[in-house]
Amino acid sequence: MYGLIHRAIRDCIKENYGNAAWEKVHQDAGTNDSHFVSLQSFPDDIAFGMVAAACNAIPISAEKLLHTLGRHWVLKTAKQEYGPILDFGGRDLLSFLRNLDAMHEQVAISFSNLQQPSFHVTEDKDGTALLHYKSHRDGLSAFVVGLLSGLSEHFGEPIHVEQVKAKADGDDHDVFRIVMET
Repeated sequence: MYGLIHRAIRDCIKENYGNAAWEKVHQDAGTNDSHFVSLQSFPDDIAFGMVAAACNAIPISAEKLLHTLGRHWVLKTAKQEYGPILDFGGRDLLSFLRNLDAMHEQVAISFSNLQQPSFHVTEDKDGTALLHYKSHRDGLSAFVVGLLSGLSEHFGEPIHVEQVKAKADGDDHDVFRIVMET
């Protein structure tokens, strides 16, 4: 993962749990200033170590922290770092989700060796959308739900999200049912 992810984790913890919580996480995770260089690539273990340290320091479940981080990513980090790309991604939640892979391709230009996830939207006969999420990384489904929560808020479109398939259960990817609330 990139230093930008580390910065997002740091900023999310500071904003939601305070500077003292961040200092404890920073110490327990063994991070240093070099780990926060936005375009620098780092082993995934550093970000996962920060999450584990936060779960112990705050204390909070990994699921809740990852959800909070996903929401923070959309509403804070992505707006600051990728504002124009977000604006061109779509006018509503579903069109944005349909364009996520194309948006990731644009972002990949700035990041060498980026191992981005893949998102694909299908629509059920009942009008709900299914978001198919494929990643070589495990354990990030709560982060995706947080991303969807943030996107819901960003677009002003309330949704209900339910995970209907899980990579953790042996499937080859995660699937989330998205129901637009009226």
